[in-house]
Amino acid sequence: MEALRAEVRDLRSQDAALSARVEALSAKVDLLTAGGSSAAAPPPAPTAPPAEEARVAQAEATAGGRPAGQAVVVPDLAVVKVVPPEEPRASGRAGVQRAGHPAQARAAPPVPTAVPIQDPDPARLEALGPPPRRSLAAQAEAELRAARALAGLSRAHALEDFAAHYPQHPSADNALSEAAAAYLAVGRDDAGCTLSRRVVDEYPAGDAVPDALLQIAGCEERRGDAEAAQRLLVRLRADYPGTPAARRAESRLSQNSGRGGGGTPPDVSARSGP
Repeated sequence: MEALRAEVRDLRSQDAALSARVEALSAKVDLLTAGGSSAAAPPPAPTAPPAEEARVAQAEATAGGRPAGQAVVVPDLAVVKVVPPEEPRASGRAGVQRAGHPAQARAAPPVPTAVPIQDPDPARLEALGPPPRRSLAAQAEAELRAARALAGLSRAHALEDFAAHYPQHPSADNALSEAAAAYLAVGRDDAGCTLSRRVVDEYPAGDAVPDALLQIAGCEERRGDAEAAQRLLVRLRADYPGTPAARRAESRLSQNSGRGGGGTPPDVSARSGP
């Protein structure tokens, strides 16, 4: 089988060589015809020699027919030269095609530009937009009442969450101060003191600052820094006179002075409530 395939490959190469000769002869004939030579018929396309045809026939007979996957070489195969169509050459005059007709620009199809204006549905806009201010304020007041109704650590968490959700609410500073007092009441001094300082830092003009200063003074007393606590109590008495927190500060200062400037007793509460 390998020998047969080799012979078939040889035949194909010979066929390709013959095709090249045919193309060359065809080109010469075209040149002679264009030059005004006598209109003689081109010579017939050469075919494969009889000896080669016999070799192919013998190879096919030996293999029992045409080999699988191999093409049959046709003896009378004529080679035809296909010339691609000529492309239109560039001309000095714009818009001239190969046929000599001016190029016609095709107009774009008309596109409707008028869009009907439809008024939006007010109910749909209201549903997509933010909730009304009245309903948002009512929701905040309801959450604040629910948080203040709790006790212990749950009250502290709820009030702190309220201040985080509504930082611009008028009672946000009071909620933070109340959450700090709730943390301090259950022994969470770190959380309570942190929230008290946040009240002073984030809401310096709020009405919860006096209670927050009193809570911070209690935090300093627990830490053992009596001087820092004393300074906070003096500031509270001077800056917020007449407030309940200032009266408690005055009471603590009186107790400290009666004891010779010693620290406050350990049972003094730092909560702003009574």
